[in-house]
Amino acid sequence: MKTTALLTCLTLAALPALGFAGTCTRADLTGTWHVYTVLDSSAARCTLVMPATGTTLSSTSSCYLPEVVNSTPLRGTITMTTDCHLSGTVNIGVKQRRIDAWISKGKDSLSGMGWQVGDASSGGVFSGVK
Repeated sequence: MKTTALLTCLTLAALPALGFAGTCTRADLTGTWHVYTVLDSSAARCTLVMPATGTTLSSTSSCYLPEVVNSTPLRGTITMTTDCHLSGTVNIGVKQRRIDAWISKGKDSLSGMGWQVGDASSGGVFSGVK
């Protein structure tokens, strides 16, 4: 019983340290992010470029998939709330995925999950660095 109570207290005390950046501004999202994920059982390395204004990814955003000779265009929209939560829809080639992510405390990394629109069981995780 004491062990359970102690573990509960330690877990609750650690939660703020695990968390999110607290408050984000547009500048925290703007720039180039290098994102790593798995798409349909293939590794993918994406360059996601967010302009200083708007929610639409820059046309220079793309993904490299080892089995594809050329890079694959990455298109879509991403919005960010002031508590550093990201959401949106991205198109990697012909695949459309919804994303849900958070920017880290240091505001130089992000992590989240994505799933194919219409098929929540197709989900996976991703991480990225700025």
